[in-house]
Amino acid sequence: MRIIFGSIFFAVVLSGCAGPKFTASPITETIDTEIVIVNDKATRDGFEDRLEKWIADNDYKYVIVPDGSKHDLEKVTLEYVGHWGWDLALYLKQADINAYYKGQRIGEVNFKAPNTLNGNKFGDASERIGYMMDILFGKKTVEEGNKLLNPPPKK
Repeated sequence: MRIIFGSIFFAVVLSGCAGPKFTASPITETIDTEIVIVNDKATRDGFEDRLEKWIADNDYKYVIVPDGSKHDLEKVTLEYVGHWGWDLALYLKQADINAYYKGQRIGEVNFKAPNTLNGNKFGDASERIGYMMDILFGKKTVEEGNKLLNPPPKK
C-alpha cells in the first residue's frame, strides 16, 4: 500500500513541477511593411504597450486599429490575446500572438504558464511578451526562450 501511495505522490509532485514554456512557428519572410496591431480590448493594456515598445525598439513602423477591424492584406497584422491568473500573485498565465499577411497566417507564438507548484510562472509579464516577439520575429529560438523562462538551477 505504501508503494502505491508513494508512487502516486511522486507522480503528482513531478507533474506539479512543469514550468512555463513557449511554442511557435516564427515568421520566415522579411517584414518590409508597416505592422498593424489589432487592439484586443479584453487583454490588459500593458500587453499592447509592450508590443508597441518592442516594435518601435526594432525600428518597425506600426499602427494600432480597434478590435474587430478588417485586416489590410498588404500589411503584416498582429492579433494578440493575454490571460492572467491568480495564485498568491497575479501572473501571465497564457498568451498568443498571431501574424497575418495577405490573408494568411505567417507566424505565431504561444506562451503558457501552467498553474503548478513551479515558481517560474511568476516571471515579469512584460519581459515574457518581449521574448514572444523575439521568437515570432526570429531573433530568438523557442529553445532560447524556454531556457530564459526556466533557467537551470544554480550550483
